Amino acid sequence: MRLAGAILVAAVVAALAAGAAWADGDPASDYLLAEQVFLPYDAKIPAADASALSSVIRSANQQGFKIRVAVIWSDYDLGSVTALWKQPQRYAKFLGAELGFVYKQRLLVVMPNGFGFNWPGHSPAAAYALLAKLPTSSTPSGMAKAATAAVQRLAAADGVKANAAAKGGSGVSRNAHDRIVIIVAVAAALLLGAALRLAIRRRAARLR
Repeated sequence: MRLAGAILVAAVVAALAAGAAWADGDPASDYLLAEQVFLPYDAKIPAADASALSSVIRSANQQGFKIRVAVIWSDYDLGSVTALWKQPQRYAKFLGAELGFVYKQRLLVVMPNGFGFNWPGHSPAAAYALLAKLPTSSTPSGMAKAATAAVQRLAAADGVKANAAAKGGSGVSRNAHDRIVIIVAVAAALLLGAALRLAIRRRAARLR
């Protein structure tokens, strides 16, 4: 009962925080404060494709190749910055600046028309050369697969072999635990993002 109660509370907090995030800027900038991948809420990415992408990103990070990924399927996923829709390179710079006070490593953006890459203090030229011939897609499944391939190609160029974990698991208890961890992490990330944005707004108001 206590476990169910904790899940319910976390879910409610996450829902409330998510509403604030969507109303204030782009959701990926809040979500990626704590998570390694942002997947679009409005796209139905097959579970197998989402799992493979998350696994490859986790594998790369565990081997020292730090990278976070934002999959942007539609302008809806950009929140209030829809002017950057189908401009993955510009959005990558924008998102990198949004995350800069917490995260300063590699950032990959995937849109239907291409990739965006940002790494503060580093030229993106080499990354764009690696991604230039990698196809993208307008379908949710295709975009997830393109993101997976892009992470693997970027990591390989740095001598890192990022692979998806083998299928299988330790059963229902592990799945339940994973869901709890995800819910709590999302709630914390969204609340942190909302709080930081509110603090910035208040500081700006005092300076006026």
